[in-house]
Amino acid sequence: MDNVSVTCTACQDVTWEGWSVDAIGSELAVYRINLSDVLPWLSPLRNLLAWDEIDRALRYRRPDDELRFSCTRALLRLLLARYTLQLPGELRFVAGANRKPALDGTTGWQFNVSHSGNWLLIAIGRAQVGVDLEWVNPGFPFHDVFELSFSHAEQRHIESAADARLAFYRLWTRKEALVKATGKGMDDAFDQIPSLTGTHQTNRQVLGQSGGWMVISFTVEDAYTAAVAHNGTPVATPRFYTLDPGLLLNNA
Repeated sequence: MDNVSVTCTACQDVTWEGWSVDAIGSELAVYRINLSDVLPWLSPLRNLLAWDEIDRALRYRRPDDELRFSCTRALLRLLLARYTLQLPGELRFVAGANRKPALDGTTGWQFNVSHSGNWLLIAIGRAQVGVDLEWVNPGFPFHDVFELSFSHAEQRHIESAADARLAFYRLWTRKEALVKATGKGMDDAFDQIPSLTGTHQTNRQVLGQSGGWMVISFTVEDAYTAAVAHNGTPVATPRFYTLDPGLLLNNA
């Protein structure tokens, strides 16, 4: 059975750079977008969506979920168009390994998205990548998912942390980012997905992929924690950008 190495770490001091038209090309980039900055650009962004994306958006029951999905997918199209030197409407998305969304063709670029509350996240890189963002909900009964989702060591870590709720969300986002990167998704083995800081050995059956993986925690804003996972060459940190939707649209 293939061995899999997973290293979990944290980026304590994230520098969020302003995005510019020459910012494309880093090995791994994470873009954050505040939903309030997107609202003035809703009409041109929605016009970028393909018919199947519009259909999917309309199936959301809650308007705020539809809004987050539509904005994230439109901004993803704009960004990937710059990476691939295509027009946003020319991009085609397919189900890749383990049915993880991927670009059709051989561009070499991988992506993943997440959204929660007031923030959207897009990760793009050459390696397989997954990203997860969570609002640290003060009312969520996180102890209810302990036994199903965390190992005994992870439970002890959360319980002993100065801020148990934040510790829960940090480990949760690491697990989510990792299974999104591999395409494994959440299943009965979610408690076996490594999330504690350090290097862990597991197997292909648990993770859904072989090779070596890096998982990096970071803060998007107060009360918003996130993680990005990838299987590329180790990097100290990804490049982090705050995306201005208007600037991106005007330079499309």
